[in-house]
Amino acid sequence: MEGTIEYGFTRWLVEDLPFEVSGTGNQSVLRDLYDAIPEIDRAEIGGSVSIALRENGEETREQRSFDLVLRDRMGNPLFVADLNDSRDPTAEGALESLVGNGRDIAESNESFAAAFAVTESFFEPGALETASDAVGGGLFSRSKRASFVKLSRKRGYHLCLVEARDGGFHMTVPDL
Repeated sequence: MEGTIEYGFTRWLVEDLPFEVSGTGNQSVLRDLYDAIPEIDRAEIGGSVSIALRENGEETREQRSFDLVLRDRMGNPLFVADLNDSRDPTAEGALESLVGNGRDIAESNESFAAAFAVTESFFEPGALETASDAVGGGLFSRSKRASFVKLSRKRGYHLCLVEARDGGFHMTVPDL
C-alpha cells in the first residue's frame, strides 16, 4: 500500500501541502483548500460521491466515482482526485470530466474544497487550457482565490494539477 500513488498523494496532501502553502504565503488565495486539510478524517480509494442534479424542477441523485475521495468525520467529501499512474500524458478529456464532476459536487456539497488531477507523466497542452478556462484564468483575472472554479459569488472549488515525480508530488496549478 505504501508504494502506491494513492497513499503517496494522500500523505503529501495531509503532511506536506499545508507547509508548502504557508511557506509560500498562499494561505489566503488557497483558503478553502488550506482550511479543509485538517478536517480530513479518511481517504477512500475508488470512492464515489453522491450529487444532486436538478432538471425541469425535479431532483435526482447520482454517484460520481474517483480514484480517491477524502472525507471529513461526517462523511462529507472535502477533496476528490483523479490519478494517472501511466507514462501517458493526462489528456484534455480527463480534465474536462474532472471539472464537470467537480462543479456537480460543489453544487451538492458545501464542504467540498478541491478537485485534484494527479499525473506521473505530464499534462497535455489541451488539459492545461481546459484548467485555465475553468478557473477563468488569464491576464486580467480578478479572482482573490488561486485556481478557483467559481460557481456563484461565494461558492466554488479549487482545481489543482499535481505532478508526481522524483518520489514526491509537485503542484503545478496553481503554482506555489
